[in-house]
Amino acid sequence: MRGPLLLHKFLMNNTRDGINKKIRINGIKLSTELVQINLLNGSSPQDFRPLFFQLLAQHQINIPFILTGGMGEEIIGSCCVSAEDIHRIKKVVEGEPTLKENLKFIPGVGTLSIFPHHSKLKLLGLSFYLFGRKHLPLYGMASSISSLTFITDYSQLDNAVSILLEYMDLPPNHAPFRPEIHVIQKKR
Repeated sequence: MRGPLLLHKFLMNNTRDGINKKIRINGIKLSTELVQINLLNGSSPQDFRPLFFQLLAQHQINIPFILTGGMGEEIIGSCCVSAEDIHRIKKVVEGEPTLKENLKFIPGVGTLSIFPHHSKLKLLGLSFYLFGRKHLPLYGMASSISSLTFITDYSQLDNAVSILLEYMDLPPNHAPFRPEIHVIQKKR
């Protein structure tokens, strides 16, 4: 019980009341509409990740977001693909029944990436707090040295940006951006 209380105290101290000024960030990027695919840890001892990602590569299906977990977890891998590719993926895995039964599809998702500016953990804690407080679904999250990326409902991306910008400050003349081009792979 002590852990949840400490987390609550941390988050409460890092909300709007605990912030004297907005947290400066370098930018926000929004994805196009995606489908999240979770690889479930089924009853088979086989690791399906290599087969799944090999099939996507063979069929030249782009994966703009990917994360993996350990074998003991319920979800051992997750990726997002273009909503346009979902029918191709279902056709590709049709010939692999064990793989097919261990995939879960979540349509209509999008990624929101925040590019911190010399930020500390306060930005991460605040982001989690705001997603929870505003009841925004959070299907996945990844971080790197240059960005924090959250997966939520595609239809909620603009709402999520508005909520975050109440507590975060973008550089002058900068607005959240979406990709203007869509890159696809073609066989040569």
